[in-house]
Amino acid sequence: MRRAALLIAVAIATAGFTHGPLIPGPGSGVRTATPAMVRSLREDVSVVPILTVGDTLAVSDTATVPYVFPPMPSGLGILPTNSGLAEIYVAHDLPWDRLVGGARVSRIAIDIRNLGALAGDFLIEGIDGYSRFASGTVGSARDGFLIPKFLVGEDRIDGPGRGLFTAVDTRDGTVTNLPWLGRFAHGGSAIVPTSTGKMALILPEDDIPGESQLYMYLADNDDALLHGRGQLFVFRADPGQDRTRLSSRAARNAPLTGHFVSIDVTFGNDYAPPDRIEARAQSAGCTNFVRLRDATPDRSRANIFYFADAGANNFYDPRTGRLVTGAGRIYRVELDPFDPTHVVDLRVILDGDDGDDIYGPDALASDSRYLWIQEDPGGVRGLHPSRILRYDLDASRLEILAECAERDAKGAVLSQGVGGVWKTTGIVDASEIFGADTWLISVQAPNQKQARLWDQLGSGQILLLRGPGWTAPKEKKPSKRG
Repeated sequence: MRRAALLIAVAIATAGFTHGPLIPGPGSGVRTATPAMVRSLREDVSVVPILTVGDTLAVSDTATVPYVFPPMPSGLGILPTNSGLAEIYVAHDLPWDRLVGGARVSRIAIDIRNLGALAGDFLIEGIDGYSRFASGTVGSARDGFLIPKFLVGEDRIDGPGRGLFTAVDTRDGTVTNLPWLGRFAHGGSAIVPTSTGKMALILPEDDIPGESQLYMYLADNDDALLHGRGQLFVFRADPGQDRTRLSSRAARNAPLTGHFVSIDVTFGNDYAPPDRIEARAQSAGCTNFVRLRDATPDRSRANIFYFADAGANNFYDPRTGRLVTGAGRIYRVELDPFDPTHVVDLRVILDGDDGDDIYGPDALASDSRYLWIQEDPGGVRGLHPSRILRYDLDASRLEILAECAERDAKGAVLSQGVGGVWKTTGIVDASEIFGADTWLISVQAPNQKQARLWDQLGSGQILLLRGPGWTAPKEKKPSKRG
């Protein structure tokens, strides 16, 4: 008991400082003057740029350092406030040892009516040693969180945190490290509603091919998750005749069954480092994927979620001599309604090596009918620009809606269908705030220099995308006073 208490006491230590409410600057806010870094590929889709790397937001207090939007915007979250504004949370995929500082989390207030940015600050300031927040998700009331949290994980294990997962309180900015969720290279997480009422946090591992697993942390509620009173599990497919543990076993018409099996996250009086977590997962018979990137829940059915494997062109299945997945895959998982650790169906729904028009699927989001997919082509210019697609879950139809409006290193715009250096890196449903079928998205443009930021890590942007089903939100009438 004493050992367990010591572990919990060490692990729930917070990093950084608490923050007060964000104070809007003067006027109605500003939108970036930089052209949109995403172009629509359909007449019924539009994009509005909001902020670009290097943009500065004025402050009313001359003693306060103005907020400058940093490089490498990635995972996103958004919540409405009580004052007619919205707060955007941005995870920045910055390494811990660069001049611009380490990974950080931005908080930006915008006017809902005109998308003008009014103020910004940092909930994680880049001085705490975090490295590479490549994704982020808001745990809100619909997910079972009493107080909304912005959940971010390091997707590298070479920094001081060694693959640490962290929760940021959106109310006061308190930062809490959650090492019981496993120290490994974290992809994007997803909170999946379960019929049992338990909170299931899906944690894809974005590591090297063959050492990328699908994890789940199961807890009774948000308080149990945030204080380590739950259990970490890794997915293990039921054995088949071929005896392989590679994800190439799964196919469109050959679903897998299996279980999430428990993993011990402790190591002495501390939490296990990444190599120990990997060794324990392998000892448990885990299924090995190629490059897991993100996950998202099914918004109309409990116990179901989707996850993306970006694939790799150098990882082969020794049984067949073929790539395990080269162009990438999207998987659908269904959990047992009575036991969320039991996987009753894991199947491939999109396969870039089997006729589906996807390449390097990365960030995911979902609404009640569509699965939204962003691509990461791998950072090499060619015929695979980063695109934004949606998959109709009812009609099993894939649509291409937009792509990065990429420029070369000298600033010249590339032709439609050409690119691969830029990438769309984050997407979140913003329909509750900006009307049906609106999505907040982020872009990284690493070949565009930013002199204000020491030419480090390129440019980037956050934008609002209005999909084919967009309808403007109805304005709330001012309340009548007696």
